[in-house]
Amino acid sequence: MSLDFGTILSRAWKITWDNKVLWIFGILAGLGSGGSPNTGSRLSNFGNGPGGQPELPPRLREFFERVEPGMLAAIVGGLLCLAIIIFLVVLALQSLGRGGLIGGAQIAEAKGRVTFGEAWNASLGHFWPLFLIRLLVFIVTFLLVLILIIPGAVLAGVTFGIGFVCLLPLLCICIVAVIILSIIAYFAQIAAVLEGLSVMDALRRSWELLRANIAPILILGIILIVVGFIISFITFLPILLIVVPAMIGMVGLANENQAVGTTSLAIAAGCFCLYLPVLLVISGILQTWATSAWTLAYQQLTRPAAPLGSMPAPTIVHPV
Repeated sequence: MSLDFGTILSRAWKITWDNKVLWIFGILAGLGSGGSPNTGSRLSNFGNGPGGQPELPPRLREFFERVEPGMLAAIVGGLLCLAIIIFLVVLALQSLGRGGLIGGAQIAEAKGRVTFGEAWNASLGHFWPLFLIRLLVFIVTFLLVLILIIPGAVLAGVTFGIGFVCLLPLLCICIVAVIILSIIAYFAQIAAVLEGLSVMDALRRSWELLRANIAPILILGIILIVVGFIISFITFLPILLIVVPAMIGMVGLANENQAVGTTSLAIAAGCFCLYLPVLLVISGILQTWATSAWTLAYQQLTRPAAPLGSMPAPTIVHPV
């Protein structure tokens, strides 16, 4: 069946604007996702060694030369464990946020309003299915990237770039697969909250729904991705203005001009701290709108006879 995109998107925005308490859950759901254009640094910026090869700063190089192999392994292992813990904490917060958005959107669509407590109960009651679904989809996505991208990258390196032609189709396949997996994860989480399904049942339900309605679902996904990209791009444009004083500060420190360096970096840090709440609020609004749209789409696909806005108050199933 087809989706009423106009009604879904407009109703999702009404839910978002009339229930600002959901923005809190949107901020949680958006943790660790999205971001500005490439902000990574390159090791080559540290300096060049003999033969033009990049090398670490002198003090950092001396540290690695002095440390014992056993201690180095312990440091690396500790950092890896810390990274895993941070990842799991972020994933847990994202799951709580997503559950609150799904349950909140369902309640708001039926009753017109939703309280923080109602959304929180819906989230907390389905935390583990949501967490496990997100973790499982992340693992599958990670393995998919390893299987498709790494062999192509190695082939491109061995063939001196000729294999890069083979890498492009793999990259396209990977992007499409990730989008489909993201949609499956979205619908599986909605099924877990609204229908109280287990992890595997929710994933199976999501796959059946996607397979039966792939065209309208992909169209909705593309619309949300394009709108989200445009809003994120506009939102992060001011970050470029913050980068300017930061670069001036780094140049000043490199030229041993402490006054210019510290002042410029302080200005950049202050501007970023002031703009960070704006980024979080916009992220919360965008996440709330997108999740509400997916929730309404799920309702329309599973209960096509009931028009949006006319459904009875929900009874959110809590797992035993």
